[in-house]
Amino acid sequence: MHPAIAILLALTSASLLIAYLLQRHSIIQVRRQLTDADSLPVQHLHLKLPLPGREIERLVVAVNGQLEKRRKEQVLHHSRERAVKEEIANLSHDLRTPLTSMQGYAHLLKDPAAPAAEREEYLEIILHKLAVMNNIVESFYELSSMDSGDYPMDRQPLYLYSLLTEVILAFHTDLVQKNIEVELNLEESERMIPLDEKAMIRIFSNVLQNVLRYGKSRLAISLFTEADKVKMVFANDTDHIRRQDLPRLFERTYTSDPSRSSGQLGLGLAIVKQLVEKQGGCLEAALNHGEFQLIFTFGE
Repeated sequence: MHPAIAILLALTSASLLIAYLLQRHSIIQVRRQLTDADSLPVQHLHLKLPLPGREIERLVVAVNGQLEKRRKEQVLHHSRERAVKEEIANLSHDLRTPLTSMQGYAHLLKDPAAPAAEREEYLEIILHKLAVMNNIVESFYELSSMDSGDYPMDRQPLYLYSLLTEVILAFHTDLVQKNIEVELNLEESERMIPLDEKAMIRIFSNVLQNVLRYGKSRLAISLFTEADKVKMVFANDTDHIRRQDLPRLFERTYTSDPSRSSGQLGLGLAIVKQLVEKQGGCLEAALNHGEFQLIFTFGE
């Protein structure tokens, strides 16, 4: 064999051997990192490429992708776990408050010396507290039905103008008693949209109940068409909503009252948002110079 060819073969063999050893070293290092991954927190999981190599690099990229996916899933799991714990704590508080009050009035009812008028008043208070608790339980059941997909929707072509005016009239007396002035700017020519009538009545009712609880003196309701979509805006002045509340307003059990002294669990707007989205709509909240706005958008 020619000496030059022998030298070339020797160099080639040496190069292949070195490449093999380097590749083997990289695989061993990656395997060790994978073994150590079980004992590391998810946020610290990330493989490092020991030495350059196309195939090893592809493997490391693929594994890191899976580790990142696992990290995001765990973060989401912890976030949901915290949310569930907060919901349970809030629910316990808001059920315990009327229960404690009812126990107190029940003891007063047992007093044989209590005048008949006072006993009647105590009984009315107990019945009111029971109604509050029943509303909380019913609202939670409704949200659970939506989550499980057991909430039927019968979407039919609907004019929002007619339905909205009917619900506003139903709340007229309550709004007058609360001294809330209502300003209407409703476009009668808005187009028909496939919506569930019962769901829309529930949406309007929840929003108006929210205004009665937290509004001050003014409510402006607008209904109009914009770029082939039907939009509604409920705007009321309030001292109860802060800008930092906006990102959480549609969360279950969230209320802008940190002490939760109002006795309201905060499920109303959570139900509204779910009902809107189940009908293909969009709901946003805004706060401008003390005016709280709920902005609804419906349409394909």
